[in-house]
Amino acid sequence: MKKTALIIIAIVLAFAFSACGHEHVPGPAATCTEPQICTECEEILVEAVGHRPGDEATCLAAQTCKLCGIELSPKLDHVPGAEATCTEAQLCSSCGSELSPKLGHTINSENACETCGLQIVPAGQKYIKPGRNGALSDNLDGIIPETEGGHYNNDIEAYYAGAVLVCGDYGLEYFLPAESGNAAWADTVNKFAEKYPEINVTALLVPKSCTFNSPEGYTDPYERTKAHIDATYGMLNDGIKAADCLGVMAEHSEEYMFYRTDHHWTSLGAYYASVAFCNANEIIPYALDSYETVVKTEFLGTLYNFAGGPSSLKKNLDYTVGRYPHVGYSMIAGNSGNWYNTSAINHNYKNYAGMFINGDNPLTVITTENKNGKTLMIFKESYGNAFVPYMIDYFERVVVVDIRENSKGVGALIEEYGVTDALIINNCQAAVSLQPQLHSKAMS
Repeated sequence: MKKTALIIIAIVLAFAFSACGHEHVPGPAATCTEPQICTECEEILVEAVGHRPGDEATCLAAQTCKLCGIELSPKLDHVPGAEATCTEAQLCSSCGSELSPKLGHTINSENACETCGLQIVPAGQKYIKPGRNGALSDNLDGIIPETEGGHYNNDIEAYYAGAVLVCGDYGLEYFLPAESGNAAWADTVNKFAEKYPEINVTALLVPKSCTFNSPEGYTDPYERTKAHIDATYGMLNDGIKAADCLGVMAEHSEEYMFYRTDHHWTSLGAYYASVAFCNANEIIPYALDSYETVVKTEFLGTLYNFAGGPSSLKKNLDYTVGRYPHVGYSMIAGNSGNWYNTSAINHNYKNYAGMFINGDNPLTVITTENKNGKTLMIFKESYGNAFVPYMIDYFERVVVVDIRENSKGVGALIEEYGVTDALIINNCQAAVSLQPQLHSKAMS
């Protein structure tokens, strides 16, 4: 026991006193590279602690010591990704840093890029009126035929020709929606929103022409349609925006919102729907008179053919107005691996199918000059075609999915294009008949 105590005392004395017999006077604390020594006898009291490496070196930062901050390993070289193109910068495939900026388009006299061949639609494009049947103008004065008694004339008793109700010089699809609403459509919208909670979802139901233009002797569908839409919107989950398209359109019921000889709405009706969408999403919409326009007259539409060509529908031919977006954009349509350049408004066509977004395609992708980081995915049938061009002004990218066509799965598209917002837009009749297609597409 005494021997152990003596050993302990000897150890203590060895640490406490220098070789010259007095107590150590410690110098600065030990660092990564320097020990702590006695300032009197220079004996090492604490060995250098050594570097403590931080995170591994990357393209953006060297590896440093956590204790002293000295560089231990230099930054790595960037790993260049694909070469820069007209629309995409070259990025480092390791860290994502921009190595070379995008080249930008080189536009020729035909509004096509000489580098990539993409057709570019510039902002603020203005057209001159060349004549009656190909009228291109920034206002409609003197181009649009005037009618008395509101939008339609009705000088014969309405009758059915196939599925078309012929009402004097116009026709329509007479549709009385259920006042209880469309639970299946609302359920699909809810399930999509639940599957993608990070996406801002808007629902928009469009009334049919009969809502405002049914002839005498037939039940006025307005109240039925309003009850139907209100009930359907009432089934939507909290957080889903409901655009009051009917409410906005009702304020303009005497205007040219629907064709007389075609089953679609006009671009004017679609404009009022775009206002409803903007209202629901706290976006300030562009004024109607701020758009440059193209007007094509003498359009005889689908209802004329569906009804077997009644002569009364030729008495007051339709016209088609295209309103050009305020911002520049490029647009491709088609499907994976099979794309073609096109435009949102095609002034070569007077019919609805040709004028707006080049008709129905499985997938359409529009890239705009906006830089707000917002990408809108639109689920639509043909009523959506006249609506899409208005969205170009409010989003950086618009991805249009036709619910009736086959295309890449929606989940893959959302990831590929970084979708931030989604709109489900259907006319009330299509929302019933095409609900299974909508569900299948939205859940794909």
